Amino acid sequence: MRRKLWTGAGAILELGAELGKGGEGSVFEVPADGKSVAKIYHQGLDAKKQQKLAFMVANADKELLAYSAWPSQTLHSSRGGPVVGFLMERVANRKPIHMLYGPAHRKQDYPKAAWDFLLYAARNTASAFEAIHRHSHVLGDVNQGNVLVGTDSRVMLIDSDSMQITAGGQIHLCEVGVSHFTPPELQGASNFSSVARSPNHDAFGLSLLIFHLLFGGRHPFAGRPLLDSVGNSLEEDIKGFRFAYGIDAGRRGFAPPPRSIAMDLVPAQTQAMFQRSFTELGAAPNGRPTATQWVAELDRVRGTLKTCSKSRMHVFPGHLTSCPWCALDQSGVVFFIDLAVYTTNVGSTFVLAQVWAAIEAVKAPSLPAAPKPSDFTSAPMPLPDGMTKKSNRAALWIATALVLVLLIVVFPQIWPLFCLLGVGIWLTTKDTESKAYSEEMNRRRATHQAAQTAYDKLLDGWQQANAAQRFSSEKQELVSIRDTYNHLPAAEKKLLDQVNSQARARQLKDHLDRFFIDDASISGLGPAKKAALRSFGVETAADVDWESVMAVRGFGQKLTASVVAWRSSCERSFRFDGSPKALQIDIARVKSVIATERAKLESALRSGPERLGRIKVETEAALTGMRLSLSTTAKSLSQAEADLLA
Repeated sequence: MRRKLWTGAGAILELGAELGKGGEGSVFEVPADGKSVAKIYHQGLDAKKQQKLAFMVANADKELLAYSAWPSQTLHSSRGGPVVGFLMERVANRKPIHMLYGPAHRKQDYPKAAWDFLLYAARNTASAFEAIHRHSHVLGDVNQGNVLVGTDSRVMLIDSDSMQITAGGQIHLCEVGVSHFTPPELQGASNFSSVARSPNHDAFGLSLLIFHLLFGGRHPFAGRPLLDSVGNSLEEDIKGFRFAYGIDAGRRGFAPPPRSIAMDLVPAQTQAMFQRSFTELGAAPNGRPTATQWVAELDRVRGTLKTCSKSRMHVFPGHLTSCPWCALDQSGVVFFIDLAVYTTNVGSTFVLAQVWAAIEAVKAPSLPAAPKPSDFTSAPMPLPDGMTKKSNRAALWIATALVLVLLIVVFPQIWPLFCLLGVGIWLTTKDTESKAYSEEMNRRRATHQAAQTAYDKLLDGWQQANAAQRFSSEKQELVSIRDTYNHLPAAEKKLLDQVNSQARARQLKDHLDRFFIDDASISGLGPAKKAALRSFGVETAADVDWESVMAVRGFGQKLTASVVAWRSSCERSFRFDGSPKALQIDIARVKSVIATERAKLESALRSGPERLGRIKVETEAALTGMRLSLSTTAKSLSQAEADLLA
């Protein structure tokens, strides 16, 4: 027999099947209203909680109902009796936000979600917070379980009855909280029933959710410890403002965990907002970015997005010059899987010989010889009128000779000495370059050196362009693609031969990937420890091994053994299916991989002639533009050489 209740308006309501049960109450179907569900509390409510729910129902509006499972009617055990529960919108086709930001969860629950979807979900989460704050309320208990996201990226906040509600002059406090979503200034609070929270406290949890969404589910305070005093407790690291991804993370004793996404994924302005959110700057009153500011910033980033040419799933902000997801893929970290199979043009057949003939038809850029100084005949510029090369010393020699003759006459006994003196003067006073001539030649040498430097610089640029390295590299890449294409049948046969030997490992991984750390019940492994594991890439039982768990600070031998034992317990329920039907799954996967690779290679080869032709045109255009400058400089150098030899 169905249980009957009364709404606050006095209408009779019948409850249907129980949909879920929590510590505070259970949720039931409402057969008469498929769009609503009823939450019924296990225990009777005090007068203050009843007043809170009555106020929420009386002040529900379109915005609050759009963004949250807000109470729409109070429910009573008798007409006019005490409040025992409430009606709220039935939230369908939405899952907890951690199933979106956790890579393993996302691959199963949101396989088509690329980074732009995560960014939009982050924006919508901020918008939901904004709606609550605009009504002077505070979420209080921000966590990954009370934010739900749909495949349309719409966000709904649940557990609204636990929010901090301002009713006139009275504040109904939020009495619960999750430690790894609690801001530093409130860490260690043993009882939230006496703590009034502010939108700035919510802003910490909001920034954390946004960080989770944009950075692969990693926790901003879980990193690789650089000091013995950090990394032992997520709560202590939050309390100590040890933001592991910040610009000053090293000073705080942390480095980002291995295989994580770098902060430069987002623009500098967004990075600065995270820095404010997770450091001492945010603990000041109104210190953290508000929900409104996050909406504006995430909308700004959305306006810059671009997509990688290699995969439609590789979407990233416009300030980056290369795809970050391709770089992570190459390092073995795959955050997004492109499920689309590349196909050739409908109605067309790929014939390698025809495509390769078109590639060969594109000739390398024509490579003209560089203009040289010897190509020009330059008449030397004569020396200025009246300029002589040598200085005339004749008058000095005549005067010297007369003086020496006079000395020999006066002192005949030492005439040999005077003769030697005369020879020395003769040898040291030969004609030398004139000062004017020397200055002129120095000027001409400087002009020649400048002309030579200018010519060498332009010639170097010419030779780089003339080498046509881009063309030859592109052509060699096409050769490599052609060879890979020709070897696809052999590669497919090799993979098919491995199906039997690899099927068990594949099935085991698929089995273990269905067991999530978040859902595990392991002694000593609370929400904060689970968040730390996720931040190091340990998300499902398939990710668990001794080394991976021990690498996370705070996991000693005992707790690591418990986590590994949990993985073993998950593995015990695995049963290998070696039937031909089961192996068809692996065979189909091999054929799908080969088909995808074949289509990629065909696409690259089809576009080869166009790419080579573009390089040829660009190279020849560059040489044409440089030829005039190089010719002018070569002519100047030719003239400078002639002038120097004049």
